[in-house]
Amino acid sequence: MIKRIYEKNQKLITYAFFGGMGVLSDVGVYSLFIFAGINYQFANASGYLVGTLLSFFLNRHYTFKVKDKVIQRLLTFLLVAFIGYLSSAFLLYVLVEYLGIDAILAKVLTLFFVLIIQFTLNKKITFKSDND
Repeated sequence: MIKRIYEKNQKLITYAFFGGMGVLSDVGVYSLFIFAGINYQFANASGYLVGTLLSFFLNRHYTFKVKDKVIQRLLTFLLVAFIGYLSSAFLLYVLVEYLGIDAILAKVLTLFFVLIIQFTLNKKITFKSDND
């Protein structure tokens, strides 16, 4: 049963795994900046950029196995990431400023929502192969 679930959702699972590495980088940079007293929105942008670049190269190579049009795909990936970033920044703002949630906890709460948005866009646009 687990094997069938994995096979049916292999790209999403692999995307989430390598995206998780990007997220760890993102949250790590974000947390370091927060502990250093840097504004949470600047920390979010910095961490997001580091995590996004790592995620692109891992997902390009291992998840989608698409190696052509690197610059075009990177630019599209960055655009998709920017959409995810705007979603993250908006959600962070609401959670921190209006709901009074701790900035680090708020960051964690935004991750699932952003994962779904970005996976869908990257699968359908960024890493779409000519065979799809």
